[in-house]
Amino acid sequence: MNKVGFSLAVLLSISSLSLLASDDFSGQWSGQEKNDNGSLYSTLTLKLKQDNNNITGSYCYVTRGGNKIDCPEGNGSNLKGTANGKKALIEFDSSFGGVKGKANLELKDNKVLWKLIKDPENGEFYAPKTYALDKEVNHGDLKSGRKIFSTADFTITLLNGCGEFYTVCNKVKYLGLRNKDGKQITLEGKTTQPVNSNKADGMIFNNSGVDYIVSFNPLALKVTQGNKTLVEQSGKWE
Repeated sequence: MNKVGFSLAVLLSISSLSLLASDDFSGQWSGQEKNDNGSLYSTLTLKLKQDNNNITGSYCYVTRGGNKIDCPEGNGSNLKGTANGKKALIEFDSSFGGVKGKANLELKDNKVLWKLIKDPENGEFYAPKTYALDKEVNHGDLKSGRKIFSTADFTITLLNGCGEFYTVCNKVKYLGLRNKDGKQITLEGKTTQPVNSNKADGMIFNNSGVDYIVSFNPLALKVTQGNKTLVEQSGKWE
């Protein structure tokens, strides 16, 4: 991989993760703990779906080196709760018979923090007191919201944080790379679209009074400061 390609890959990786950060608990979250000798002691996986403030999904806790597995059958649901901003209170049932256990969840630093506050009752259970979980990135979904194009002087990656690439969105990113020296810039912005349209026809970003305007049809980059045009170049999708 050449220098430009390597720089773009690193920039894309870092910015993709930050773009995915949100106040929504939806997704698959997982974490693990190890013994002092480095061997795996436990894993916790939460599959969550948030609809407004309602959360449903499952928890799966594997502990004691795989000897105790507290997970629902198949794709079953054993968890429900309510979100309040970056915090949520969930209730869960154990596959060992315990029911109505409670835990607090908190979104913090791109992680979900689990804290058990009430043991399940009327049966056995396996669940950790505390745990930190990372979101598993679906690279297929990320790719569908990403496009790369090049101009005479720049290689630019555009990321749509709302789903498919042409989705109208106020959370998009511009990852720019100047080809001659590898200088990078990362900008946040929004899509542009015709009135009453739900399909984006471009994106616009601002950096200290300088506007970076990307038009999709025809594909072009225009950089302006006030009434002055600093860059205007046609592009092609990679």
